[in-house]
Formats: sequence, structure tokens, C-alpha cells
Amino acid sequence: MSVDNKKIVEDQLNFVISNTDFKIGNKYQGKVRDVYDLGDKLIIVTTDRISAFDRVLTTIPFKGEILNNLSLFWFENTKDILPNHIIKKIHPNAVLVKKCEIIPIEIIIRGYLTGGGWREYSSTGMISGIKLPVGLKKDCKFEKPILTPTTKAKEGHDMPISIKEIIDQKIISKDLMEKIEDYSIKIFERGQEIAKKNNLILVDTKYEFGLLPDGSLIIADEMHTSDSSRFWYFDTYQKLFEEGKEQKMLDKEYLRQWLLSKDFKGDGDIPQIPVEVIYGVFERYLMAYEAITGSKYDLKNKDSLSSLKEAIDNL
Repeated sequence: MSVDNKKIVEDQLNFVISNTDFKIGNKYQGKVRDVYDLGDKLIIVTTDRISAFDRVLTTIPFKGEILNNLSLFWFENTKDILPNHIIKKIHPNAVLVKKCEIIPIEIIIRGYLTGGGWREYSSTGMISGIKLPVGLKKDCKFEKPILTPTTKAKEGHDMPISIKEIIDQKIISKDLMEKIEDYSIKIFERGQEIAKKNNLILVDTKYEFGLLPDGSLIIADEMHTSDSSRFWYFDTYQKLFEEGKEQKMLDKEYLRQWLLSKDFKGDGDIPQIPVEVIYGVFERYLMAYEAITGSKYDLKNKDSLSSLKEAIDNL
């Protein structure tokens, strides 16, 4: 990190958005986002909270606005495949979106055998009910992306669920599941195509889909961010894979690995995260935005909460 950026991040530690409490609509608080229900629309605020292993851990300066702007970049670049929920950006940390009925499963698309998928495969030989060949190596590329859904837990951990179980339990219809699978793969492949142009691999990601009142399908929440996706560097992948070394990462897997080194996997007390690790996480969010979009991020200290309140008041 440059000296200037480090100073900006240090100064912003006093102005992170850890929580919001605006007196508008009905509020729902997720791990990272605060959502305000305005009836037929929602305001989604991307805070600076960071989560891993389904636990909120701490706050990272500028994280919320970087993620919000990165999602907007991806929504714009995939709207020809499937419409999304964005109406307009109202603040670096917030968007006004169409209200939809969120489909109660998370769609995870994997292009490579790594992370939680690797851990599940190592113990069961499967991921989300999909039987995989014996003897696959960590970080190997699948012949084609695979879809490995999870449940959306209100509390605790999301759990793997197979497509067959989703249909058998009548969570959604077979027809809708097939549409979601088709759109997920097309959007993921578009993401891989754009990432590759910038020397990155979109390794895996998660999507959330919703239905508008007229029954039409849209994609919602976030897209291809450092919170929802894993990115590696394209030019170093093959060499590191052949040597059995960890990939050069541009996502929050850096934080997950640090937590695992402290024997934290989501249960028990959260380890105290030092400032150096917070800097490291911020750096990766900034680098991801600039690498993916090809644009320099304008990093400026600001009282984000006050300016967000002003933007909402003027809506």
C-alpha cells in the first residue's frame, strides 16, 4: 500500500459505516447490507462491515462504497443477459432498487475446485450432491462451471443443497430452477470473459435471484464483488497449480486464510483482527476494483454516514 493510501485508510477508520438507523420504511439488517423497505422499492446500503464463515467480523474503511460501485459495474455489463434490480445509485454506499420476492436459495457457481467446495469434496467426494471424479487436485479447473446451491439460513450457517432436493422439496419449480441455472452459467461466463481481459480469473461466485410482481426473473443483491466472488491472477494460475502452491488471491479469501490460521472457522469467539490485516483486506478490495474495471478509484476521506443521511433525505 502506498504511504498516501495508508494515511487515508487510517483517517477513515473514524468514519466507517458500521451500522445505519434511518427512520424510513422497515429496516432489515444483513451481514453486510442494511435494507430499507419503502413499499415497492428498497434502499440498499452497503456498509463497511465484513463477514466470513457467516459471521460479521469487523469493519474495513471504504469497503462498502467500493463494493457498491463494483456491483454497479457488473450489473451494467450483464443486463443484456438478465435484467437486474437497480433503479439508480443514490450515494457511493447506496442504491435504490426494485423490490422483488427473493428466491430462498443462494446460487453458487464454481469454475474451480477450491475453498469450501474443496473442503466438502475432500471429505465426501461431492459438492452439493454432485458426485465428482476421484483424485481431483485442489484448485483444478472444472471442464465446465458447476452449480452448487445452498440454503439461505436466517441464523447460523448456509447449508449445501442439491438441485434435486430443491425441486423435490418444492422450494421452487423445476422450470424456474432450470432458468436460474441457465442464466447463472451465462452471467458467470460473461464475468470470466471480462475478468480474463484484465488478467484475472473469476473462480467462483454467488448469485441471488428474485421475482418481480409480474413474475419476471431478475438478479439482485450484489454481483462479482470481493465479498461474493473469488478472483485469482490468470498469468500465475497454471504455475502455482502445478507446484501445489496457494493461488495469488484478489478477494477476501486472504481474510479467511488468516482466520483459519487462528483456528477460527465461524464458531466461538472472533479473533482480534490487527490493523495490518485490515489494511491488507482494504488493499485487496481496492486492487480488485481497479483491476476489474480498469479505472482508478478516487479515494477520499469523508463522513460517509452524514453524506448518506443527506442523500436519503433528498431522495
